[in-house]
Amino acid sequence: MMRYKLYIFIFLLNAILFKAQLLDEYPKNQDFYEGGLIGFYQEAHDYLVKSKAKECDKNEIYQPRIIVTKEKVIKLIQDSDPDNISKNKCAYDLSMELIKNLEKWKPAEVKGTQFGAITEFIIYPPDLMGNYKQGYNALNFIKHAKYPKGFKAFQKEFNTNVRTLFRDYQIQGAINLEFYINQKGEISNIRIYPPVDNKTFNVDVARTIKRLNKTWMPANYSGIPIKQRIAFPVQFTTTFTEHRTGEEN
Repeated sequence: MMRYKLYIFIFLLNAILFKAQLLDEYPKNQDFYEGGLIGFYQEAHDYLVKSKAKECDKNEIYQPRIIVTKEKVIKLIQDSDPDNISKNKCAYDLSMELIKNLEKWKPAEVKGTQFGAITEFIIYPPDLMGNYKQGYNALNFIKHAKYPKGFKAFQKEFNTNVRTLFRDYQIQGAINLEFYINQKGEISNIRIYPPVDNKTFNVDVARTIKRLNKTWMPANYSGIPIKQRIAFPVQFTTTFTEHRTGEEN
C-alpha cells in the first residue's frame, strides 16, 4: 500500500491559503480521516501497538496542525512554540510517526470538488496505548478555554475596541479572525484572513487584540493545559454584526 510522505514547511499561512486555495478548516460534518476521529484514533492505537512504541510520560501531550492536500499529501505546519516541542518531545515524536505512517487521510470537499484543508488533533500517548478503550475520541476529554466573565464579555470588549479600527481604515465586508489561547491562558498567533492589503491595519488589529489579553483559563485535556484555536467570522459594515463559530464559551 502507498505510504504518504510527510513534508514539513515553514511558511506564512495567509500567503499559502490565498495562493493554494486551501480551506482554513474542514466544512461542517466532514472529517480529515476515513472513519472520523474514532477511526483515526483506532488506527493510531493499532499502529503504536504494532510498532511497539514506547509510552510517554503521563504529562506529555501534543497537538499537530497539518494540511491535508487534495492529493492526500500531509504538510506539517511548523509549531511556533519550540519550547512546547521540547517539553513534549516523546509525544511530538509519536505524532510525527503517526502522520508519516497512517494512510486514510481525506481532503475536504466543496460542491463535489476536493480541496486541501487545515486540521489539528490531540495526541495523548497514554490514552492511545496503555489506557486505550474502544471508541476513544480525544475531544470527549477536553474542557474549553474560558474568558474571565465569559465569552460574551470578550465579544463586548472586542467589539468596543476593534470596531473603530475598521471604521478608521474604511474596511468593510466579511473578515475571519483567528487566534490561539496558549497553555498559559495568553492570546497568541493572531491572524486575519482573507488577508487585508493594509499592513498598518493588520498590525493595529493584532495590537488591539493583544490589549484584550487578560489571562484566560486555558483549555485542558484531562487536567493537562493545552492550546486552543478560536476562530470566528466578523461582518464589518455600518451596522456591525458578529457570528462566532468556535466552540469556546
